[in-house]
Amino acid sequence: MDVLEQFIRSVSYKFPKGYPDMKNEQDINLLSEMVSKIVEGEFHLLDEDKRQDAEEIMNILKSELGLEDKDFKISGYNFYVLVPGSERLSYVDKIEAIKPKTGVDIKYDPTPSSFSSIGQFYYGDVKFGVKPSEKQGTGSAGLDNEDIFINNVNAALEGGPKNVVITDGKKSVRYPNISKAVGTGLETSDYSKSDVDFYDGEKKIGGLSLKKDNAIYWESADVRFKNEVANLADAITTGKLGDQVSYVPYVDARGNEDKVIIKMYNKKEDKPISGVIVDDLPEQDVQQVIFGNDNVPVAIRSWRPGDFKVEGDTLTITCSKLYVTMDDVIADNAQPILNIRHDKSRRKTRGLRALLQTKKSLFRKDSDDLKGNVVRLKYDSFN
Repeated sequence: MDVLEQFIRSVSYKFPKGYPDMKNEQDINLLSEMVSKIVEGEFHLLDEDKRQDAEEIMNILKSELGLEDKDFKISGYNFYVLVPGSERLSYVDKIEAIKPKTGVDIKYDPTPSSFSSIGQFYYGDVKFGVKPSEKQGTGSAGLDNEDIFINNVNAALEGGPKNVVITDGKKSVRYPNISKAVGTGLETSDYSKSDVDFYDGEKKIGGLSLKKDNAIYWESADVRFKNEVANLADAITTGKLGDQVSYVPYVDARGNEDKVIIKMYNKKEDKPISGVIVDDLPEQDVQQVIFGNDNVPVAIRSWRPGDFKVEGDTLTITCSKLYVTMDDVIADNAQPILNIRHDKSRRKTRGLRALLQTKKSLFRKDSDDLKGNVVRLKYDSFN
């Protein structure tokens, strides 16, 4: 693996698609920022403590579970254990059993995340998950779910054009006389959201946005909400928001105080703030985040071959949820919520990063209470 590939893999988790989309302004800016830090000597590709933690736990897993080097997929300092898809949950149980058996301090968090839909393990400073080995051929580009969808659609269309119907059992969208499905891949631009376009010959009929089951992120929002993040940093550092949303300097592992990066802090209650949550975003932004400027439906599903059924001249594709209107999104409690949180790599914004997450990932179930040590602010309170 060359140095460039190692770098791209080490930062892939920071991008919504799992890789830098060079047609997406947000991804370009984020990648440029990372590269500039390498040039300035601020980004270190190797962290000795994390590297040692990763090597230690991988050796333990090899010894206890009979794994080999080929059974691991490295993702920066983190990694995945590759096992047959049908055995993922049994391997989670096996890994959990290592701690009581050996005393090795492995912690398991079952919360689904963008890193793993079945939760993740922690050992020291390293995170690892369990992935299906049979899906890794297309996974390296971060498009495994899209590729599964596109490959199954095109396989169904080999016998000739079909009317393609996407349904969640309650509502449907229809694309007539489709001869092929084409992934947009690196072509996404201008806040378009389509991941796959359907064609009748060379004529594009329409597009569809795809998201996995349990996905919690709509997008990385550093570009879309660039001004809002800068305004929040100013409001915090000038004392506009008072002691409830204040800050303390960021101190690195060696005890050195960073003169640029801040950490949000509630001085009134003497506790850190993990994020500032804004749920009254402008309606135009909310609509664009979900459906894009291309106004495409959103199909939620971690695709499986059984989701694609051909009957006569119709290909019916069943998804878990289908968002066609804003009401569909609200019914699923998936509205985009702005979460501005700490990220020491964001020096231009004093260590603040913007993410757009689903409402259900930030709020407690059937409640208006937020998860974690966060603060809820009105959009106009710092803009």
